[in-house]
Amino acid sequence: MSEHSFEDRQNLIEFLKSNKKYEAEEDVAKHLAVVNTKQKVIGVPMAVARKVAKEILKGDYKKFLEEAKQQNSKDEYYEETLIQGLVIAGIKDIDEMIQNLEWWCEKIDSWAHVDSVCSTMKSLKKCNNKDKYFDYFYEMCFSDKEFVARLGIITLMCNFLEEKYIDQILNMCEKVTNDAFYVQMGLAWLLSVSFVKFREKTFELIKRKVLSKFVQNKTISKCHDSFRVTAEDKAELKKHRK
Repeated sequence: MSEHSFEDRQNLIEFLKSNKKYEAEEDVAKHLAVVNTKQKVIGVPMAVARKVAKEILKGDYKKFLEEAKQQNSKDEYYEETLIQGLVIAGIKDIDEMIQNLEWWCEKIDSWAHVDSVCSTMKSLKKCNNKDKYFDYFYEMCFSDKEFVARLGIITLMCNFLEEKYIDQILNMCEKVTNDAFYVQMGLAWLLSVSFVKFREKTFELIKRKVLSKFVQNKTISKCHDSFRVTAEDKAELKKHRK
């Protein structure tokens, strides 16, 4: 793959099209329905997108991102925006990563963009000074933009779900008023993971029934589907559905 110059957009598109997973139009349509994006979709496997991002990070990724910043997302393929995000998530300098997230956040229109990137922020997950960045992502959760808010929520879930931050995170879940579908789903996902890691504190929040009906019930549903939640807890949680 290293012989490809992915900094050149045309080369990138040609490579992606030659490595697409779906040939039949109906399969592409099914994939489009899953990722739920308004952008054009090629149908590239996630493994290919990740490999391309890694190659770009080995080269002149700053040039790639600078050019990507100037592109209109309406003209981009879903996979282009995804790869941009994966490159940003792979930057070791967290301040530089966040600077690029600022403009990339304006492009995203799919939960898959968000979730793939949040789970790839290895430098953030491993850094020793998370306090410096917590407030940034915490405040992002309160954005009125659906996918920006979800990015904040899923980033906290993937990288900050620790004893030090759990009280603030649970407080955020209670206070977010954005009722967009992917925000509410993100909150439920976070809380179901939080229940496994911080059972007592999360259960207390659920028992208070201050969450939206959707988040309350979806959290309980996700816990019920988890093999990491005991049968006893599943039965108790059901009592607190709205």
